[in-house]
Amino acid sequence: MSTMNRRAIAVVLALLVVAAGTVILLLPRSASSFHLEAEYSGDGIDPIFFWLTGLQDCSLNVSFIDDPDLMYEIDVELYESQPAPSAFDLSVDQFLDIRFEGILNIKSLQVTLGSGVSYMIRVSSFCSNVNATFIYANNVIGSAASLHYSATGSFISLTFTEEMVFSDIGMEVSVGAAGEPDLAYLHTDLADGVNGKATFREPLSIHSNTGWVYRSGFLNEVTYSTDPVNPEPLLEIRIRAAYGVHVWLND
Repeated sequence: MSTMNRRAIAVVLALLVVAAGTVILLLPRSASSFHLEAEYSGDGIDPIFFWLTGLQDCSLNVSFIDDPDLMYEIDVELYESQPAPSAFDLSVDQFLDIRFEGILNIKSLQVTLGSGVSYMIRVSSFCSNVNATFIYANNVIGSAASLHYSATGSFISLTFTEEMVFSDIGMEVSVGAAGEPDLAYLHTDLADGVNGKATFREPLSIHSNTGWVYRSGFLNEVTYSTDPVNPEPLLEIRIRAAYGVHVWLND
């Protein structure tokens, strides 16, 4: 068998990995960048748990597109050329719980999720020096979704838009439960019929505020919310720890 044929077969074998009945497409785009994707074929009832860990010195971007058939697309860029199994590990269990673990330092990680199911995202405290951006838009399901961010260092930027879809269940967001970023940025523009509650760690800089009212303060935390009488569905945000918090609030 020629060297060219052996290389061709190796590439084909790298393209499809079957895990828990889910076909994962792995496309090596270069010696230091990879694309992974999988379709979503569930009923949309049970949220998908998405766990990110082992990210060091990484630019992390998480966004959503209006595609109910997409479970995820992941683009990985490494600092240097390495085979995928040496650089990161991606596993999907029988419940479609996803775990991405960086083994070597990853330069950038671009995660794109679909609109057919809600996601419970966890960024673990084993992640450090991460510049993270999360944008919730394009008919992403907010009901029963959550985001818990515990990476340390650098910054996190959160954007929640009026394009989010809620039923009668809200969403919980927390930053700094086990670790803290240097800076946290929050932009909110609530969808119709959705209320908001946010607790911030001081020092806090509010750059704009429409419809959010100061409710309470205790020690170095302050709480703002929209309608306190009929709070559901509720987007509840808690930035527990950060060296600086900057917010733009719109109901």
